[in-house]
Amino acid sequence: MEIIYLLRDVGIFGLAMWFIQHLLTKSANRKIESYKTELDHKTREFQALLDSKIELYKAELNIQNYKSTKIYESQMKVIVELHKKLVTLSKEMQIMTTLLNQVIKDAETEEIERINNAGKAYYDFFNFFHENKIFLPQSINEKIHVISDDYWDSFNDYTFGKNYEFKSSFTYEKSIQASKKIRDQIQPAVDSLISHFRLLIGVE
Repeated sequence: MEIIYLLRDVGIFGLAMWFIQHLLTKSANRKIESYKTELDHKTREFQALLDSKIELYKAELNIQNYKSTKIYESQMKVIVELHKKLVTLSKEMQIMTTLLNQVIKDAETEEIERINNAGKAYYDFFNFFHENKIFLPQSINEKIHVISDDYWDSFNDYTFGKNYEFKSSFTYEKSIQASKKIRDQIQPAVDSLISHFRLLIGVE
């Protein structure tokens, strides 16, 4: 009889344990499903945020690339045009300061023409440079400033006597100094600057 009661009690206890375990399993499954749903939701939110940031970054990168391209194009145009004006200035200054020029018709008229051509070339170069130097690296700007100042000093030295309408050994000496400075000091600086221009535009 006691065995029957024992088996009954064991059966009831086992049933109770099974029922409790079943409830716990269902509860755990519900929590897992809820956690999975929440995790999926957060994952989608994070992915949406990440996609949004990637698109924003791409848009900003495209804008920067556009700006860089436009700036580079403008810089190339400035360098090419500045090179042309520099070559013209260098040529006109050398022609002006050549001490023995061939006379074609009238020496004085031709001398004035050479001076005017050199002056025009200088102002053309000078004005273009100052209007566009924002597109050039500071190191290049500094080199151009030095060359520009040296050309201006040489121009004034060469035309000193003509500006004041007198000739002397002093004014002749200043003309010689201007010619020598252009040939020995300024032209090498110009050649060096042109080499830097070539590097800026990617020409070896």
